[in-house]
Amino acid sequence: MSEPAAPTTYRVVFQPSGRQADVPVGTTLLDAGRAMGVEIEAICNGRQTCGKCQVVVEEGFFPKYGITSAADHLTAPDGRERQYWESHPPLPGRRLACACEVQGGLLVFVPEESQARKQVVRKAATERAIVVDPAVRLYYVEIEPPTLERQLGDWDRLAAELAARFGLTNLRLDPILLGSLQQIVRAGDWRITVTVWQDREVIRVQPGYCEELYGLAVDIGSTTIAMHLCDLRTGAVLTTASRMNPQVAYGEDLMSRVSYADNREDGLATLHSAVIGALNDLAAEAAAEADITLDMITDIVLVGNSVMHHILLNIPPTQLGQSPFGPAVSDAVDMKARDLGLKLAPGAQAHVLPIEAGHVGADNVAVMLAERPDLAPADEIWLIVDVGTNGELLLGNSQRLCSASSPTGPAFEGAQIRHGMRAAAGAIERVRIDSETLEVNFKVIGRDEWSADWGPGRDGAGADAAETPAERRQRKRQALLGQGPILAAGICGSGIIEAVAELFMAGVLTPDGRFAPQIQSPRLSWQGAKAEFVLAWPHQSSTGRPIVITSDDVRAIQLGKAALYSGARLLMERLGVDHVDKVLLAGAFGSYIDARHAMVIGMIPDADLAKVHTVGNSAGDGARIALLNKNQREEARRLARWVDYVAVALEPRFQDAFVEALPLPHKYDAFPHLADVLAAAAARRRARGVADTVSARERRLAVRRQVTGAVQE
Repeated sequence: MSEPAAPTTYRVVFQPSGRQADVPVGTTLLDAGRAMGVEIEAICNGRQTCGKCQVVVEEGFFPKYGITSAADHLTAPDGRERQYWESHPPLPGRRLACACEVQGGLLVFVPEESQARKQVVRKAATERAIVVDPAVRLYYVEIEPPTLERQLGDWDRLAAELAARFGLTNLRLDPILLGSLQQIVRAGDWRITVTVWQDREVIRVQPGYCEELYGLAVDIGSTTIAMHLCDLRTGAVLTTASRMNPQVAYGEDLMSRVSYADNREDGLATLHSAVIGALNDLAAEAAAEADITLDMITDIVLVGNSVMHHILLNIPPTQLGQSPFGPAVSDAVDMKARDLGLKLAPGAQAHVLPIEAGHVGADNVAVMLAERPDLAPADEIWLIVDVGTNGELLLGNSQRLCSASSPTGPAFEGAQIRHGMRAAAGAIERVRIDSETLEVNFKVIGRDEWSADWGPGRDGAGADAAETPAERRQRKRQALLGQGPILAAGICGSGIIEAVAELFMAGVLTPDGRFAPQIQSPRLSWQGAKAEFVLAWPHQSSTGRPIVITSDDVRAIQLGKAALYSGARLLMERLGVDHVDKVLLAGAFGSYIDARHAMVIGMIPDADLAKVHTVGNSAGDGARIALLNKNQREEARRLARWVDYVAVALEPRFQDAFVEALPLPHKYDAFPHLADVLAAAAARRRARGVADTVSARERRLAVRRQVTGAVQE
């Protein structure tokens, strides 16, 4: 008697989302989650290197789902996953979702730090003076009904009336409206309101007199999408909707997404569908909040970096991933929103701003529209920094403006950081370190008070000794489920920058970014030549483990900030200037960076701190300006061609500039506006017997391999 065939699928349940499905044997948990809409962090896109996709397999029989879940229902750790766990000792039950394959029924818990959908998106519109002159306008007309003697078509009579009353000649009608035109005209008793795009095409016909005219301004970032719903008659922002870019599930950085689109037959279609689905969801959310319907939205302006631009337009981004990084189209694109798959008014128009170069996209053009560095006085030098996975830079004034993209990498967004995470509830976003005691006070997203005000708690060596194992397990479980006060779950970009700067100012880090071995503190420990510093003790953490900054974390931040600073420095050299007069930090992340801390680590050049400003989501504001004023769309086209793009990574001095920018704050450049801060930090190091002197040869040998790797990437 033959044995029954082995099952080919097993039930897999993800918590806390509760999503479940029958999954084919051999499917990775990451792919299973993606198929169910469970967005798990996958910064390395399944290469088993970032460690952000950690999940926990719950053991036992679960009658609600009719499955028995066990750790051995996954393939055993091998290859890269085993190597990862050897260097990163796991918490009990942890696995990398990208590495383990389904071999039986499973109930999988996705911890907060591994959930990609929990990010706090901070891209609100800012107050700006905008002349309202949109590309779409309303016109009300009354036409004569047809007679037996005069049977001219409804559209022909409507077009003639628009020409006679408003001078709108040579108008065309969107063909999609022909099927409903006669019903609408008669429903309005020959009184009609039409929506006209650019005085060239009728894109909507409504019965009677109507005043509703709405549009969307959208910033499609690599990590987040922000959408502003605007009244096109008044310019008012009615609501803002935002969410994570679902493409994050297919790769954190842009090159990972280019690779995903290239290496899978359905790669581009998957990425395009993901972003269009997100845009439709956001539009529906914004419309519902404003109490309007989607068919009232007749115009949409979209911006994004070059890769996001191509994927949005369903253009293969292959050429953007290889030299000379040529885009398919640089100019602005006008098309029907429906042709993109957007569910707005049937005749709604979509306008995508132009891009500058292969690595500087429409979002940077939108930043120029919003901040107008091209109008800066001739005797001032402005630097605009949009910090993200790729740092985009603008430097200059009304006489000349240069742009560049610096490969900062994803460290500022939590990747390559031991306990890094995006800006989600529980992420440490602010850090202060007492320069004498080295005690840490921090603030997490979602909680108003600083950690010092969390109430009595155990601290230092032997922390949590009075807590029983059962109490500890219960506290951890409650924290993971979002019950009770929010605790520290990790550290996000702004917190990482502040932590490194505070450690440097406290004398714990040397200018070369090394932890000083002379420092004695229960927070500082060593594993061979590498060290780690505790920011949050286990009882302050939702995971029940300490949250630390390691030597490798500091090095990752140095590499990222050096790429950004060296880009700015090379632009300054291109313009022949040795200083900047004004610095604007743009973007959702840039808006939450503390300027002083950023300057202390050498992320931006020296400047008067009173002239360093955060300007919010300038790219989204630029999209809004183009939405509300059609002339600004032409201005965007002019700016995109006028700005001088500089490929800084190909500049002969890039590698030297990169190495010079690695120390904190810099190897050579002076920071006179930080003179007191740097002098105090040096005095603290001397008081603790910490020497600052490291030979140039030793410094270059220590970083050469990392620098070369970063340049190649």
